[in-house]
Amino acid sequence: MLHAVILAGGSGTRLWPASRTLRPKQFLKVQGDRTMLQATVDRLGDLVSLDRILIATTKALAGAVQDQLSQLPRGAILAEPCPRNTAPCIGLAAIHILRRDPEGTMAILPADQVIAPEEVFRDALGAAAAMVEEDPRRLVTFGVKPHYPSTGFGYIERGEAIAGVAGGGWRVAGGESTNLSNPESPIPRPPSPIPAYRVARFHEKPQLAVAEQYLAAGRYYWNSGMFVWKARTILDALARHQPAIASGLQRMAEAADRADFAEVLEAEFAALPKISIDYAVMEHAEEAIVLEATFEWDDVGSWPAWARYRPADEYDNRIDAPRHAEINAGGNIVCGPETGQAIVLAGVKNLAVIVTPDAILVADKRDEASMAAVTRELRQRGWEEYL
Repeated sequence: MLHAVILAGGSGTRLWPASRTLRPKQFLKVQGDRTMLQATVDRLGDLVSLDRILIATTKALAGAVQDQLSQLPRGAILAEPCPRNTAPCIGLAAIHILRRDPEGTMAILPADQVIAPEEVFRDALGAAAAMVEEDPRRLVTFGVKPHYPSTGFGYIERGEAIAGVAGGGWRVAGGESTNLSNPESPIPRPPSPIPAYRVARFHEKPQLAVAEQYLAAGRYYWNSGMFVWKARTILDALARHQPAIASGLQRMAEAADRADFAEVLEAEFAALPKISIDYAVMEHAEEAIVLEATFEWDDVGSWPAWARYRPADEYDNRIDAPRHAEINAGGNIVCGPETGQAIVLAGVKNLAVIVTPDAILVADKRDEASMAAVTRELRQRGWEEYL
């Protein structure tokens, strides 16, 4: 069966001051009345039942997650004892799934992305799961075709093409089509398959000149951070490439039915190295596959990205505030929906003005590097109360 592991422990520092340690960006509303976390669960639709959804988060955020996702059954929230990046987190989720479903397939989905249309996303996720069922050694990820030379994303370089899979688990190759979940299905040939490639290499966030080369080459994707694989396969991969993590996870698994499990989890998880799943496994994996995303994708990692989901006025100001005025002002971003203050911009252009009850950010909206450095500066000053 397909299980969904939603990663909801991030901090979203580039969206400060709206995003905070105890109210990170996955709890913000970007589109409509649902937060990004709620929308991540919503878009799974009927593809993954509620009892097969696991929310991986921190102890500090577990209560807020429960409040936002009250429809999930008890035990759906996996609270990490402390932050250890994605490899230990995903490994912990895998041992939980393996106990329930020895043949379980996991979809790893960050909670802080905007994806549409939902039905196209579900088709792509089903295609990835079908590829894993066809060959359980595969570690499948999604690559997003870049539409500008971003320096804020990692990249995936694609290798040789392999036969694609269409939504719903259809294999399409050589003029023949087969439904992997039901080979006897009389349903006619499905739509064109989703492009699939072997991964040649993963690349770190590049400098602008390199990002421009990637864009021109046409064989590089943005790394979406979404993955699909068998729970057993990712644990085996961790054992090969990260034995320290695998050993700790094994001790946790052995203690799962014991009275001292909470103490074992606390001690063993804290001892694991901090490392991402990309570094820990994907960069070493021989069976890594990248599916080209057939849906629209945005990680909403900055205020200019957030602004794309707000209508522009005639002067290209994008504003979410109950009382505001602009005088000879253009190209600005304003966010202050919960403060009640009047926000007035006069004679300024290309600013990001973010107002909260206890903090205000005023920045050049084009200088994302400076905005990304804000939380580091606050921490260095000892202003933890604003984080």
